[in-house]
Amino acid sequence: MITNPILDPNQQLEQVTNPQAYANSIVQLLFSIFMFVGIIYFAYHFIFAAYHFIGSQGDSKKIEEAKHEITYCFVGLFVVFAVFAVLRVIGLVFNIPGLDTLRLTFPTL
Repeated sequence: MITNPILDPNQQLEQVTNPQAYANSIVQLLFSIFMFVGIIYFAYHFIFAAYHFIGSQGDSKKIEEAKHEITYCFVGLFVVFAVFAVLRVIGLVFNIPGLDTLRLTFPTL
């Protein structure tokens, strides 16, 4: 039997016979990758914003810019998790299979 290495081996037979389950697993995988990239992007910008804050050397304009960078980092992280919450609510309200059981998982091979 040919299997897809990206998908969970325990669910592959169900996904072959049920295309909706396959589509749900792909949406789940893409969303998990999106969340993982968003968190890495947040960490990267937060570290550089902190570096700019430390390297401002008392210059009030540079300190203010660094504070804005940190604020934008947290706003971006909030937006990423808000998208997760909105998709979950939409799945629950409209009873969309796959969205009502959306969960965060780390992508694996």
